[in-house]
Amino acid sequence: MTTVQKPVPPAPTNPKAASGQITASKGVSPPKPQIADNQAALLALLKVETDARDAATVRDLVLLMANETRKLTRARQIFVVMPGLNRSLEVRGVSSLPVVDRNAPLVSFVERLVRSADKSKALDGIHRLAMPAVGTDSVADTYPFSDLVWLPLKHKAGPLRGGLVLAREEPWAEQDLIIAGRLAAAYAHALQALKGPERHYVRKLLTLSPWHAAAVATLAIALLFIRVPLSALAPVEIIARDPFVVAAPIDGVIDSIVVEPNQKVSSGDVLVKLADTTLRNRLEVASREVQVAEARLKQSNQVAFSDPRGMHEIGIARAELALKIAERDFARDLLEKSEIRAQRDGIAMYSDKRDLVGRPVAVGERILEVADASALEARIDLPVADAITLSTGARVRLFLDSDPLSPWGATVRRADYKAKVGESDVVAFRVVADITLETDRPLPRLGVRGTAQISGDQVSLGYFLFRRPITAMRQWLGR
Repeated sequence: MTTVQKPVPPAPTNPKAASGQITASKGVSPPKPQIADNQAALLALLKVETDARDAATVRDLVLLMANETRKLTRARQIFVVMPGLNRSLEVRGVSSLPVVDRNAPLVSFVERLVRSADKSKALDGIHRLAMPAVGTDSVADTYPFSDLVWLPLKHKAGPLRGGLVLAREEPWAEQDLIIAGRLAAAYAHALQALKGPERHYVRKLLTLSPWHAAAVATLAIALLFIRVPLSALAPVEIIARDPFVVAAPIDGVIDSIVVEPNQKVSSGDVLVKLADTTLRNRLEVASREVQVAEARLKQSNQVAFSDPRGMHEIGIARAELALKIAERDFARDLLEKSEIRAQRDGIAMYSDKRDLVGRPVAVGERILEVADASALEARIDLPVADAITLSTGARVRLFLDSDPLSPWGATVRRADYKAKVGESDVVAFRVVADITLETDRPLPRLGVRGTAQISGDQVSLGYFLFRRPITAMRQWLGR
């Protein structure tokens, strides 16, 4: 008889199962939520590091450090501290605040704590900030988060670029500080990438020894007494010298402008035509009246042969004929003046034909100008606020907009004694300067604008730099 052996079940690994106890399912499931929480925390840490390295500006990075760090470190409030111009540590960001008021008592309190720790050289690593004794500081007595820790923003051997002050009411655990230190390292790396290598010029100037500072101050004061020409900048325009003004010889309406702007014209060319309908009709009527007067004079001569009284009529007829001839000649002159001609060769200068055609003009009213392109001068409008002492022959440099890299030389020919309101509604002195001609360089075009540098008398460099503040102070003090 064959004996069949039953398989022996494996021994249970769980002691409770070996003892016959039934293990509930919830006794095995707790590790799964813990693993999920760890993964979520790791993803959040990686996201914050990525956002820090993707920050476009230092301001964006400061807001990220102040607000996103709380989610991973369980801090209640975070202060971002960075060095200012004089290397003094200042609060640049506070969690949940878009703008920092450095005059706030809490901000001043945190800056005092950090600067006190900086004097003891304790800011190169993670450092717990000591709170003042009770009763010595009103802010420290009322601030609810009494446990403050400093995290330096320093990447490898680079300079200290600031730090984070994390505050909460519970003591800081080692695990929280490890995560916070990891974040601070990522922030320091991103901050160094944004700011670049640190330059110590300003810090060296601010940390000079007393002897060096005295030497620099003495040198600066000595430089203020160097004599330099007092100069001023003013707008300039190239204009024609002594242009021929084409004015209306009679009252009328502009019918047409024959020439175009900047067109070359010769002496005798027609420039402007006035409406001549009335003038032509007047000339026609005057011509017919002359014919009537001539016929009357002829009739009087024939009557005088038979009637002695006809001799008296001859004198009156001759006077009337002379009057009608004068009226006809006057009408002819007016008709001829309806066509305005150029009196010299040059370039016709006016703005726009549409602004002139159809406009009524009076006798002597300016219509356009004919200028010689080879006779130029510079018109400078020197504002009253920049007025300097000018003398005839003062040196001027013209930086024209058409060629600013090649300035023209000029000398002052005259300057107005009284300021007037210019084209830009600015009260200015009108200064006229003669352009220094250059043989191998063409003259600038009429109407070109730019900036003129006018040189005046020699003054000290200190007065040259602080002339406006001194003028404003004198006006304010009244002395």
